[in-house]
Amino acid sequence: MDERKRGHRPIARDGVQHAHGTDPGWQRWDKKVPVIPAQTAASASGAMRGVFLLAITVALFDVALAFFSTDFTQWLDKHHGVGARQWIERADLKSTGSFGGRKDANQTLAHNPVVFVHGVSHTVGTMMKEAAMHYWWKGYTEAETYGITYDNPKGDKMRWMKYTMECDHVKRIRFLIEAVHAYTGRPVDVVAFSMGVPISRKAILGGHCVENNHYIGAPITDKMGTYVGVAGPNKGVAPVLMGIPYALCAMSPFLPVCNPVDGLFSGFCPFKSRFIDDINRSSRYEGQRIYTIGSTMDEVVGYYVCMEVTTRIKGQNGEKIFKDKKHDPTFKSSFDTQLAMLNGWPF
Repeated sequence: MDERKRGHRPIARDGVQHAHGTDPGWQRWDKKVPVIPAQTAASASGAMRGVFLLAITVALFDVALAFFSTDFTQWLDKHHGVGARQWIERADLKSTGSFGGRKDANQTLAHNPVVFVHGVSHTVGTMMKEAAMHYWWKGYTEAETYGITYDNPKGDKMRWMKYTMECDHVKRIRFLIEAVHAYTGRPVDVVAFSMGVPISRKAILGGHCVENNHYIGAPITDKMGTYVGVAGPNKGVAPVLMGIPYALCAMSPFLPVCNPVDGLFSGFCPFKSRFIDDINRSSRYEGQRIYTIGSTMDEVVGYYVCMEVTTRIKGQNGEKIFKDKKHDPTFKSSFDTQLAMLNGWPF
């Protein structure tokens, strides 16, 4: 008689008696199950370990590129306090919040440090880090490239409409520039993109914030090296769509990004926002050398605003104008042009 019908505990393949139904291999008794050879199993196990190690390596590499270096972190904590460092580091954004700093206090710099300032609806860990990595490939180091995120898009594709050039954004960028100057002992170069251009210009200019009259200090031109503004709405915005410019902010002043105080209000010539008027009232304060990059086909900031090229900065030393680039590609395709401008090479 079948032992299972007589109530006997079946003996499993491991030689141990199990109560009926409790052997995890019970259902295999009546079925042919292929057995994985030990060598194949070992190979599979090795492959899994390889995948696991690769994942760990990628994660560690990502972390290594995230946040400030240990040396810069310790320097900021010592000279400005943990709270100030956390204010600009943006650990809440993980790998996209910030980057930069020496490996140790003895590391020397071959180039002026570069502060990257991101554009609307971006974090510094996206296109700005892509630019920084290109700079590394061309001979720069992490000790010569810095960036922070001044706002948090949180994946909101329409976040750009809610942005303003508020005082807090300006102060964060100014704090970073001054900190990097003191930390490295060298003039600071700035590469700014899109809305990051007027924000960084105000950070360097100083004075009073237009929306709350808060005084942020005198100009810091003496701490600056070269300034490069890419696709910046220095005169406002007039997006080019199908070859035709549209005075977006003149038609939509109710949008925060277009407001007439700390927004990009423009197009209702000759009126512009107080912020735009403020950064254009003076000239040649952005750095010892000033360059701009723009495109005639920019679908975000446009090209002409009230008969002025919006990406140009009064008193600039030179510019590069693309004829066929849209907004983001104007930045992404200009890495080598930026480097040439920073280093005094032909472009």
